[in-house]
Amino acid sequence: MKEPFSEHEFAIIPTVVTGNQEMVVVQFLKTAIELLKEARTLEETQEVWQKVNALEALSKKFRLNKEVQLDATELRIRIERRLGEILSQKSESREEDIKKQNQNSSNIYWDSVDSKNVRANRSFTKNEWSKFQLLASTSHELFEAVITDLRTEAAINRQTALSTTGILRAIRNEQKKDREPLFSPIIKPSDNWNFSTIHYGRIDEKAGEDRGYIPGEIYANCFWYYVKPGDLVVAPMAGSGQVWRVYEARQEWMGQHVYDFKLKMFDLTPRGKYKDLITQHDLTKSFPVINPDYIIIDIPYYGMVAQQYSNKSEDLANMALENWQLAMQAISNNCAAVQHAGKLCTVICPNYRDVAKGLIVMIADKIRLLWESAGYILYDKAYSSRRIQQNQTPNMARMNNHAKANRIMLTDITEILTFRKL
Repeated sequence: MKEPFSEHEFAIIPTVVTGNQEMVVVQFLKTAIELLKEARTLEETQEVWQKVNALEALSKKFRLNKEVQLDATELRIRIERRLGEILSQKSESREEDIKKQNQNSSNIYWDSVDSKNVRANRSFTKNEWSKFQLLASTSHELFEAVITDLRTEAAINRQTALSTTGILRAIRNEQKKDREPLFSPIIKPSDNWNFSTIHYGRIDEKAGEDRGYIPGEIYANCFWYYVKPGDLVVAPMAGSGQVWRVYEARQEWMGQHVYDFKLKMFDLTPRGKYKDLITQHDLTKSFPVINPDYIIIDIPYYGMVAQQYSNKSEDLANMALENWQLAMQAISNNCAAVQHAGKLCTVICPNYRDVAKGLIVMIADKIRLLWESAGYILYDKAYSSRRIQQNQTPNMARMNNHAKANRIMLTDITEILTFRKL
């Protein structure tokens, strides 16, 4: 192989640099690129690296044009990647030879220079060789993308430098992204939306306040399956703002597919720490927004939360069944009046069972009839447990025995009914 640079040529570089003749340095780098193409052995590649490393140091010392400095640094890093490739190839070749030798005879002593000896016979430290091999193990596409991005950033920002360590850090960050789950485990792949661990639990700042009876994960799944980027989403019964809490945390449950949409909240009795974001409105009178893309309603569970939200007679939670049905009919009509054909509306509700009175009210069926009579068709349905058996307390045991004795099951399943406007 041709000598990369003669001792005389290399000795005059400081003089050339001080004469501010950057073109001469550029020519040296071009020569190094050609020599790198011709290099076949570890020794030949290392010789090119030594000269380029010296050129890089001089270009920085004499503050040459930033592009010249970056050219030298980029070439040095590319040579390091090549050194790593050669070392990896040597290691792979040695492993193959050992396998063949072992197959031929188990008694033959294999006297070979292993990777440790290779490192020991060079001017690089073990840590440097490890970096070179990490560069070599990176895919061509990722390596080129990272080095291009970091070089561009270094050219724009004086405080940023192009370096081997910086390249490896950026590569690790990109590889970490690739290892992140494509989809969040919060998003369920089936219509069984049960959550072994509740991430968005009740909003209970004070005992007896801001109950929020569904896990926020239900909102997350509804948004994922029924909301498109840029949609106007309305929660007209936002309660204590659980829906906003989930909306704010959307980067946690959207996985690698993060997008934005607009959320507006209303309620008859705004409360909780998000109450300033919730506008007071009676949904039985009218719908507060025109042309919503998606409506999501977590209705007060009939018969279960009387007097818990307010003492108002117009509060759905406080109504007798007949009045409750009339109010829900008005709400379904108000939703239909503002939505265009094809838009979706989700109603979250469980059925109602009174064990003591032996009363069963199929609330989900009533909701379906009301929404279909208003001009919707059932589009989708999912189920989620209310987890009433989660805590096996003495009181829960008594309730279970009472239910069995009266032959009336306790209500556990919440139905998530999604309708499409006709």
